[in-house]
Amino acid sequence: MRSILPKGESRKRRSIAVRAIACVLVALLALPFAGCSASPNATGGTAGSQEYTVSVSLSGGSGRASIASPTTIVKDGDTYTATITWSSSNYDKMTVNGVDYAPVNDGGNSTFEIPVTLDEDIAVSAETVAMSTPHTIDYTLHFDSSTMKEKSGDEASGGSPAGTASNAAADFHNADLGCGWKPTGTLQLEYAEHFTVDEYEGGLRLICISNGERFLVVPQNAKVPDGLSSDIAVIRRPADKVYLVSSATMCLVDALDANDNILMSGTKADDCSVAGFKSALESGAIAYGGKYSAPDYERISASGCTLAIENTMINHTPDVKEKLQKLGLVVLTEQSSSEPEALGRVEWIKLFGVLFDKEDEAAHLFNEQKARVEQTSRLASSGKTVAYFYINSNGAAVTRRAGDYVAQMIELAGGSYALDDAQTASTSGSSVTLEMERFYATAKDADIIVYNGTIDESVATLKDFVGKNALLSQFKAVKNGNVWVTNADMYQQMTSTADIIDELHGAFTGDDASDFHYLRKLG
Repeated sequence: MRSILPKGESRKRRSIAVRAIACVLVALLALPFAGCSASPNATGGTAGSQEYTVSVSLSGGSGRASIASPTTIVKDGDTYTATITWSSSNYDKMTVNGVDYAPVNDGGNSTFEIPVTLDEDIAVSAETVAMSTPHTIDYTLHFDSSTMKEKSGDEASGGSPAGTASNAAADFHNADLGCGWKPTGTLQLEYAEHFTVDEYEGGLRLICISNGERFLVVPQNAKVPDGLSSDIAVIRRPADKVYLVSSATMCLVDALDANDNILMSGTKADDCSVAGFKSALESGAIAYGGKYSAPDYERISASGCTLAIENTMINHTPDVKEKLQKLGLVVLTEQSSSEPEALGRVEWIKLFGVLFDKEDEAAHLFNEQKARVEQTSRLASSGKTVAYFYINSNGAAVTRRAGDYVAQMIELAGGSYALDDAQTASTSGSSVTLEMERFYATAKDADIIVYNGTIDESVATLKDFVGKNALLSQFKAVKNGNVWVTNADMYQQMTSTADIIDELHGAFTGDDASDFHYLRKLG
């Protein structure tokens, strides 16, 4: 029998097949952020040198690669050395001004230390071994000196790379407001690991997010404490002039009946599958403010928006975040897609409950999802192995890391994820790209295939599916006619996590699929 264990205990006791869950279907969510740089109390680095953080942008290549921003830069005299952390572990060399540089790390995403100049376009090349043969790609880096901030002693001495989130709340949780106030309580979280909420007198709430951002949520008529730390951004509660860019969280806002609190959206009505939110977009009650990478700054400013809620995609365009902040918006980058547990993502509804002054409603909605998921997880296992992936434009399979929330949902639904940790260890992210020959060798005997139609909407029939790559016709699930495709709107439906797990269970056990919404069997 499968079970769900709370955060902490689950880390010690569960196996891949028996994991605690916690997740909002945000999959797509997360971007830049509005606060919480360390105080400029400089230490660290070698004698005569000083460490800073600085925003860096990357252009060139196919657009699929990214680098961590902000990142660390060391100033030594008139020279600067920057740490470049890629979104892939497959880069084995960078070349700058004709000089080759090797990675400085032995595991995880490829990390380099290279000499740089500020406020200039820097031409670099990087060699990737992700393809069958090494391939060199040209890029341009740009470091913005206006974003430089000195690192504090704690930051300079080590810890997580700049621009990345830690899995341990202790690494980012900081309840010190800087004015002497002490917390009176803490919001209890069962699964979410990438945010915390501390409670203070007068209804104040401090939100800490794993990317380093901190926000003090203050009732409309309450006074902001004097002497508040400079890294803490203030949000008035309930937040009611919001530019909501994170499409995965629209369902959270809708479930909390907080659509009236949203002035502008980063999603058009045609691309929205959340009924209430879509209706508000169609009626004009919520206006389209432009996508994350190209906001309509003039319209956003004229609307009076005071808060932008982004997802981690904003990390690819740090200049957008900075421009929004210059316009007076607080920028909050939700990290629900980073949660390692399925129900952890869903538990982000509690953070939205704090923002919109609907904490009781948020707790009730989360508990409903939790109870239903627990009920399904207690059903007998189907004994079926399941492969979940899509085929990219290069013919490679893009799957999920073993232990990722999607793999956990499969386990909770009574399936067994077809790939293990060793087979999906090529990157430190949640998505893993495998050449088709390798993927075939590891997943060809899977009983069931679930194709990620949320990313690739081009598969309508089994013929479309096998046409993606010649090897697909040799998979056991294809020969047995057990191939399913996900609905294109699945990632916008965090609050339907229990429904999705129920449908996965039905697909694994042969239930009638005629009323399924999120899964469809290919024929």
